[in-house]
Amino acid sequence: MRADDVALRTVTLSEATAVPAVVEASRALGTTALSLAPQDQNAVVSPAGLATALAMLAEGVGGASLAELENVLGAPGAERRDAFAALRAALLEWDGDPASATGGDLPERPLVHLADEVVVHGGFPVHEDYLRALASGFDAGVQYADLSSASGKAVLDEWVARHTGGLIEESAITPNRDLKLVLQDAIVLAARWRTPFDASNTSAAPFRLGDGKTVDVETMSSHDLHAAYAEVDGWVALRLPYTDALHADVLLPPTGTDPAALTPDLLDAVSSSLDSAALARIGLALPTLDIAPPALDVVPMLPALGLGSLRCGSRTDLRGIADAELCLGQAAQQSMLTIDEDGTVAAAVTELGIVATSADVVDHEVAFDRPFIVSVSHTETGWPLFLAAVRDPRHG
Repeated sequence: MRADDVALRTVTLSEATAVPAVVEASRALGTTALSLAPQDQNAVVSPAGLATALAMLAEGVGGASLAELENVLGAPGAERRDAFAALRAALLEWDGDPASATGGDLPERPLVHLADEVVVHGGFPVHEDYLRALASGFDAGVQYADLSSASGKAVLDEWVARHTGGLIEESAITPNRDLKLVLQDAIVLAARWRTPFDASNTSAAPFRLGDGKTVDVETMSSHDLHAAYAEVDGWVALRLPYTDALHADVLLPPTGTDPAALTPDLLDAVSSSLDSAALARIGLALPTLDIAPPALDVVPMLPALGLGSLRCGSRTDLRGIADAELCLGQAAQQSMLTIDEDGTVAAAVTELGIVATSADVVDHEVAFDRPFIVSVSHTETGWPLFLAAVRDPRHG
């Protein structure tokens, strides 16, 4: 259900002056998250999904945490709200049943399904103004569940599976006694290429891994593709349009460069170059993809994302959500991506778990994550009984 008597915020792209800044900030958020993901495996992130979840959180944040969020999201206050409302409205034209992305055939017209939800621990007094802001700005419904138990997890799981058509099966949030609120954002995309690849040209082709090893992978090919082409700082980029409204930019880094070395400025430059590039005739070899990496834990990334004050143990002000000591205890994004001769299917779920904490804010954080000393002494005299240099704390 949604908050009662709340009208969805209606803003056009032309009215929302901060849209370019929010788009640029979302690209930066995405490239930074990609660079922080595990480097020994495939990684998929949804910049839009992560930005939307953080924008939902921003409706209840104050103090230094709000300043951090506004910087990361690209705009403050009403400008931010208008930008996210306008971006959402621009995609609503392409909304549909996410289950249509899971069949054998892609839908005839592009599908972009967006959904948002807030799940509140039963009996926890969330401010009505906060729930109304989420309903107005993000069309977010609200559910109540026991977030300390398996029954609460089932509520989270059901929403995730329903709004991704089963592409993502369950929530990444772990119930516990301190969990009071979960923000959920889902995005599903299914789109056909404007110019499909001929499946008869798909075959095994060599692919050089990051460690230099060469393996054979299923690869689509076309010798008569017309696409925008650009070269920026040694990166080669192509733009592959879908049937309407959407496109995929595919970027090949210089030899020996990891793809996650992509910077926000470089991504902006590539996108701008492709925007203005004339169509060129391309001979293309592109692997098919079926990627579903493990859930991305966003909490350790918060300092590098510029959001360190949201962590538990920091001076977080979430009193716009409830009159309680709250912090961001869990944050995760699950994503998947498939690409084949017909087009693309992708899904992402971003979840933020807000927890209650009675602990005092710490003045210093110290992690013994490198060699250290242990000294055990007699208190009255200071006589050192044991002194250890710990260089490897593994047991056994």
